[in-house]
Amino acid sequence: MRKKLIKRRITGILLAAVMTMASCNSERTETGVLSQQETAEKGDMTLSFFYSGENTGWIGAMEELCENFMKAYPHITINMEYSSSESYTEELKAKEATDEFPDVFEIENPYMFESAGKLGVISKETGNLVENPIKVNEEIYALPFYSTSYGIVYNQILFNKYNLEVPKTYEDFLQICDELKKRGVAPLAVGGSEESSELGWMNYFFLTQVQEEGKDWQMQRLEGKTSFQDENMKNALQNFQDLMTGSLILEDSLNMSDNQIISKMISQEVAMYYGTPAMLTKIWEAYPKATDSGKTPLGEEIENDTSTMRLGWFYLPDQEGKSVVIDKVGSVLAVSRECMEDHEKKEATEIFLKFCFEKENYRKILQAMYGMPTTKDAVLYAAPAVQQGVLTDYRYAERSENFLGNLETPESFQADMKEILDKLAADIMSVDDAARQLDERWNDSEKIENEKD
Repeated sequence: MRKKLIKRRITGILLAAVMTMASCNSERTETGVLSQQETAEKGDMTLSFFYSGENTGWIGAMEELCENFMKAYPHITINMEYSSSESYTEELKAKEATDEFPDVFEIENPYMFESAGKLGVISKETGNLVENPIKVNEEIYALPFYSTSYGIVYNQILFNKYNLEVPKTYEDFLQICDELKKRGVAPLAVGGSEESSELGWMNYFFLTQVQEEGKDWQMQRLEGKTSFQDENMKNALQNFQDLMTGSLILEDSLNMSDNQIISKMISQEVAMYYGTPAMLTKIWEAYPKATDSGKTPLGEEIENDTSTMRLGWFYLPDQEGKSVVIDKVGSVLAVSRECMEDHEKKEATEIFLKFCFEKENYRKILQAMYGMPTTKDAVLYAAPAVQQGVLTDYRYAERSENFLGNLETPESFQADMKEILDKLAADIMSVDDAARQLDERWNDSEKIENEKD
């Protein structure tokens, strides 16, 4: 089992450039996909497409994408369906069990479905559109659709009011927190509906104290070379618990909804939140003035500014001043093995996947989620200046894919890890017990994977 999992590592950035068809081949378009005339000649085709119903914005973006595709390729019909339950993977499994497995679909656990023989191989030409296609034994089985990350969302008005600057080191960050406390402002909020804040903080301590550069702690854990009870991991768990239970966190924010946290930020009761760029969008929607400039067109400070919140963002640095940037996959596309074994369906599917990543179509997908592009080419979209800054910083940052909860983290372990982190954050479990239970749950997840294989 371990050897199989080791082979499932996501490889680095592909070196081959995206192939374009020779100009002398007039039957192909510039993007290398089939023309409408070619599609018509091949007759009608229907593909089923299943995706997560995580929010209305995502559903709307998927529907628009498919409708535009069918207008461009009228002889290919996309039957769209989104999940109706909170557990997308369980619903996808249910479809497989009832012989309703889709042709094209979002997937949360590509390695599990590949191991079960349910995924089809995607062509290298299509896979080359993204930086890091998901591969097993050098074959491409899934495509990251967009990425996200963790960083500090902060209120620039509070920072300006108290002469605070974006921290250059983690020590600077702690000093900012102390200064805010002296001013009667809670430095940090955690919680929210994304459930991202806790995991983000745990991974900050994991990456700065456990994960060594050039190594993969999780793969070493699979090989029995590391443990959650190792001293460095226990230190990271202790730092996580100390932060969650300490005086830097807004009281009871762990149990607050997004709207409650946003309200506290707008009222200047709390200054910062560690989460994904999706929080920027939610604050902007709740308080549009948060993206207004604090200066006149001539660059002068606005007098009698009535805004209480102005959005800012920075990636949290480590003790040496290096930004800690997680490359977290937000969505992954895959295709079924049966679909790719049907020659005509395979061609139609490759056309659809390439259409998804064409810039004009892809830009709308990213904008719906305020996501980071996974393509080799940069893709910008209309967004507030703060979000454009996030995109730029992310693209040129040294990003880490080796974090707890990534695609290589055993599926059944992820829910267990969240449960244990919740108990640590609530101070109802000791670090020693947490480390021991994390090891036990990891071992249990390996047994489950072995039984599947």
